Formats: sequence, C-alpha cells, structure tokens
Amino acid sequence: MQDRSQRAGFRFQEHSRNPVSDAVASEAPLNTSCDGPDGRLYGTLMRTPGDDKYLILGLMTGEGDLLRDDPLPEIQCQDGQVHVIWNGVPSRRSLDSTSACGMCGRDEIRIVPIEGCGSMPDVKVDNSVIYSISSMEPEGDSLYSVTGSSHSATSYTLKGEVVQTMEDVGRHNAMDKLVGVHRIDSNWPMDKHIVSLSGRVSFEMVEKAVRSNVPILMSVGGATSAAIDLAAFHDLTLIVFSREGRFTVMTGAHRIMYDESVK
Repeated sequence: MQDRSQRAGFRFQEHSRNPVSDAVASEAPLNTSCDGPDGRLYGTLMRTPGDDKYLILGLMTGEGDLLRDDPLPEIQCQDGQVHVIWNGVPSRRSLDSTSACGMCGRDEIRIVPIEGCGSMPDVKVDNSVIYSISSMEPEGDSLYSVTGSSHSATSYTLKGEVVQTMEDVGRHNAMDKLVGVHRIDSNWPMDKHIVSLSGRVSFEMVEKAVRSNVPILMSVGGATSAAIDLAAFHDLTLIVFSREGRFTVMTGAHRIMYDESVK
C-alpha cells in the first residue's frame, strides 16, 4: 500500500537477535504550487502519500486561504506534485515544513480570535457519547495498528457514529485530510460533528477545527496553553486525556450533558 512499506531490522529479546521485516508508515515530500503571482503555494510538505487532494483542501481551509463558503478549486495531483488552479496569495506560510510541526513557516503567530469566525455551534452531547468514542480501538488494518507510527483524525456524528477517519505521519496532516474529505463529500461545514485526535492538541489543531465550525474537539493527549486560549475565544468544547474511562473538558463544558443523579 502507498501509505506503508517494509523495512528490515533486528529484534533483540533477552538473549536472542533475529532479523525481522517491519511495516513502517511512509513519509515523502509533496511539492505544491498554484496559479498565483509567483506560483508558490505552501512549498514542500512532508506527509504520508495518498489523499493529497484532501490534504491540500484541508490545509487551505486551515490557513484561511479557502473560506468556509468558497467554491472548491481544481486540484491536480501527480507523482509527488500538487498544483491548485487558484490565483490567490497564500496568507502566512512561506517556508517548507515537516510533518512534525504545522506552525513552521508562518510569518506571524498571534494568540487572538480568528477573524471572521465566531462561537462554535451550540450543540449538546451526552457524556456517554464521549466515553464511547474514547473506548473505540483503531481498526485492525489501520496504518497505526500496522506500523505504530502514524496519527489519526476521526469525525463522528453527535451520537458517536464514525463518519470518516484519516491517517498521516503528521498530526496536522491527518486533520487537514479529514477536513478535505468532508469538503469534497459535501458533508460540510462540520457543525454537527465531533472530531477526535490521536495526539496532543496544539494551537493550530484548534484553529483548523474553528475554521471548519467543529463544535467539539477531543484528544487522547493534552492541550497546550495556546490551544486552550483559542478554544475559549471561540467557545469550542475542548476535551483532553480522553481515554481509560475518563476525560477532561478544558473549555465549553456546557455542551456535555451529565445526569448528576447517576453516580
């Protein structure tokens, strides 16, 4: 499969050493361009190959270059190259970035409310739904289950039903791919969805959720102070450490219904 490959190694266990062939998550460069003044879009991105169209649509959304109600541009993908039929000027990103840090290459970073984005939709979700999502295991053939070296972003209905799951070696790439597939599938905006992440929640992950109108963002990991502040600005429900029968709501707790009579 395009998203994984086999690599040889040696497994040491107690007093033995044996050759093995392990599945590893693929990571490769993606060169991006557009019809803008200098032809530059986002430079070179490191990502897991596959779903490149979703990745670029999600990234353009997260960067604020493609607004919530904008028509989708034509995207041409071929052999590690992506060209977008778009005459705009990318807003903030100017340097090549890795799959590790989605903030790389931005000209300016400010922890302030996102212009043009208000409060997230005021939906209500029973706490049992969050517990149910927290207990879900990755599918047996998922990239993470096979390689142990990828991240995932999954969308759910407000009843906890899985809608889409996208994986990548980069946390922000997985989220971008999820946003992109929602835009293409016309399941957009994501105002009636819960999004669950496999890693920590950074400022940019909250930014991507806000621009996609996601009311509830949850993760198995923690959140940074900047992520919590941005979530509070937009009244997004931010849930962290969602695992092992517990979760912590950092902002927007009013969306999680809880029956106090049940102890």
